[in-house]
Amino acid sequence: MASPIEAPGFRGATSYPSMARINDHWLEGSCHGQADRDYADQIVVCAPHIPYLVRASRQLVGRMVRYLMDQGVRQFLDLGSGIPANRHVHEVAQEADPDVRVVYVDLDPRVAADGRRLLEGNDHAAFLEADIRDPDAVLNHPDFTRLIDLEQPVGVLIIETLLYLPDTDDPAGLVASYLDRLPSGSYLGMSHCGEDEQLRKGLNIFSRMFGTPPPVTLREREEFQTFFHGLELVDPGVVQVTLWNPLTEEDMGRNPELAHMYAGMARKN
Repeated sequence: MASPIEAPGFRGATSYPSMARINDHWLEGSCHGQADRDYADQIVVCAPHIPYLVRASRQLVGRMVRYLMDQGVRQFLDLGSGIPANRHVHEVAQEADPDVRVVYVDLDPRVAADGRRLLEGNDHAAFLEADIRDPDAVLNHPDFTRLIDLEQPVGVLIIETLLYLPDTDDPAGLVASYLDRLPSGSYLGMSHCGEDEQLRKGLNIFSRMFGTPPPVTLREREEFQTFFHGLELVDPGVVQVTLWNPLTEEDMGRNPELAHMYAGMARKN
């Protein structure tokens, strides 16, 4: 999720940054401020590979959306979406079919405000300011019920979001609670960061230099794969993010097997 970072050790901040707005900065968007840029610079000092993973993740979203379009999916739910710009779900999907319906969900009120502004005039997309940990609030929201027909397949995307949910929030149970409400033929696409010595070192450096780092829960590929329980994984299974159905050499990048961010998609039968 893109909830504000509680970072009392962040030096010189006049407002709390958020990972969604930091990602927007790394994606060369316009929905961020100086506090977000400053915090982003501090992250890069400690973990310089993070912006690359953010860009790889956005490219993954495009590939997943196009795959789902090829399967006939015409409605999408993006949980913990961040800012809907820079080739996000609706831009990719509606380029192919203007009637595709998209619902974004995020908890951060500033991100939600940016999202609603960016979607102005788009009657087939909506941005919900809601906590994804409350599926009823999401699935019963008037904008959700207006756009999404739960009698038809839905493509659900949870990109990096579970990284910000601790085990006490039962992420596997949360995923299942959404899937239980979806019809057969729906799909789930997810990504997650695994244990990475380089990232762990970066977090430790950040703690010493700048204070409390962004709170994350890293999970290995095997644990992440359990979140697809009961679903049929599509090829190529759960793999490094740049190896999930790359279309070009640019999608793969250099040394893709070294990326400790994993991605997968599965179908509900």
